[in-house]
Amino acid sequence: MDMPQTVGPHIEFRDEGPVTKKLMETDRSIVTLVCLKPGQGLTPFTHRRREAFVYVLQGGVRITPEEGPVELSAGDLAFYDGSKKAGPSNPGDADAAFLVTLVRKKGD
Repeated sequence: MDMPQTVGPHIEFRDEGPVTKKLMETDRSIVTLVCLKPGQGLTPFTHRRREAFVYVLQGGVRITPEEGPVELSAGDLAFYDGSKKAGPSNPGDADAAFLVTLVRKKGD
């Protein structure tokens, strides 16, 4: 088992655009930190054959899956089917940081 990681030192914001950092990876899962300044976002994308869990560390995040937008705040945890297109953005006026955990679907 890998040693636990402290997320705080990895949180970084850039005016040039979103910051993403892969923190951990196993044969079945990937944990990525995403940092967005106000107004920043990622182009909608998919994670084929994966389920996605989003945990907001700070600020507010809008996740926009095909079913419609979901607003999340610090401490919120959400799930979406990674095979469906979704894009996170920061619609607020404060920096936002969140973790995305991708888990391979059963049978894949």
